[in-house]
Amino acid sequence: MNSAAGRENGLALSFDRSTVAHWLSGSRPRPVVADLITEVLSRRLGRPVSLADIGLACRETTPPGELSALAEPLGEVIRLTDPRVQRRTVLRATLYTVTATGLAAANAGPRRRQHDLDLPPPARPGERVGTAHVRAALLMLTMFSETDMAWGGGHTLPALSTYLSTTVTSWLHTCASPTTQGRLWSAAARLIYLAGWTCFDETWHGAGQRYYRAAVQLAAEAGDIACHAAALRGLSVQAHYTGHHTAALRLAEAAAGHARHLPHTQAAFLTGQHALAQAACGDRHAALGSLGTAERLLDRAHDCPVIGGYHSSALAHQRAEVLAATGDQAGAIRALDQSLRHRPRTERRAHAVTAARLADLCLRAGRLEEAASAYSSMLDDWPYLSSGRVDQAVRSMRASLRPHAHRAAVRTLLKRSATRPVWSPPPAT
Repeated sequence: MNSAAGRENGLALSFDRSTVAHWLSGSRPRPVVADLITEVLSRRLGRPVSLADIGLACRETTPPGELSALAEPLGEVIRLTDPRVQRRTVLRATLYTVTATGLAAANAGPRRRQHDLDLPPPARPGERVGTAHVRAALLMLTMFSETDMAWGGGHTLPALSTYLSTTVTSWLHTCASPTTQGRLWSAAARLIYLAGWTCFDETWHGAGQRYYRAAVQLAAEAGDIACHAAALRGLSVQAHYTGHHTAALRLAEAAAGHARHLPHTQAAFLTGQHALAQAACGDRHAALGSLGTAERLLDRAHDCPVIGGYHSSALAHQRAEVLAATGDQAGAIRALDQSLRHRPRTERRAHAVTAARLADLCLRAGRLEEAASAYSSMLDDWPYLSSGRVDQAVRSMRASLRPHAHRAAVRTLLKRSATRPVWSPPPAT
């Protein structure tokens, strides 16, 4: 069995012919392994394969919090945020599937109304949701977004999950005018999108994918084109990160199809990812064309949205990735250096991720001193962040630098990264 799908989901699995023979003779794999088998077979055959197709449909009752890939997306969000279950266990055990990316790219999914969902009851019977509730949800969205950028997904997701489970889903069940209901569904979709992003940052790709799919559906229900497109883009970023470049391109195309309906900043946000997906699939000409379009859009932009926010530093990072994918490593290094110099310091996590990428490219180019400087910058940010991506970058750095441990600068980096520093906030003044 292909172990790549297991590694994508943080599972170290090893199977041989004897394991398969045991399954064929009647023993049952763990539920998470059974789901992984269907995913591997779906990828190999190029079509969805269900548990029933492989004779594993009849299994024990699914434990609370465990998710089915075919479950209704918003219902999955409710289960992902259920305070009665061990959230981290559920989030880490949720599988990432390439099949689901195809479903998201094809359409927004079926329209669901509140009575179709197993939503929690209203916080207070008879309560009506109004403009103040929507405004509160959007203020919380801004706060969670700023926290995520500064401190990472691991610091943000617990509180965001609690807010979704205890407050937002309750409001979705409460009476409201049609206008208010649409605005509330839009705000909920944006919060769910952010939950998907924080899971991606923690490298919990299965859970992130479920959140993104729910945001796609809920935004479509609310008529929120910006959030709908951003969630499709998020799925594309995730597919690219996990190495599924064809799926990433399909999703980026679906997202970029909405660009003409959006303000310039959000259109550039979508088009930049489209350029990266095109470059990763080998279409250099199209990628450079899309990158140029994103640059022109951003030059004309004046808006700064919470969802779909984009600026010159973010574009420079994507330019670097496009150049790296098309073979221009020197140009990619220059673009990453530009991105770092202009990145707002409030975006600490992005600064660390960019520094790590710059260091990797410099090291590959034989520019060890520059790589060490960039790695040092990443380690400066590391104590403040709870981010699976940054933790992964630190592990990658250590593996890459060990052959150079005879250099004093490298020994310093290896020593600094041997244990995670404990950060304490400064005393109040």
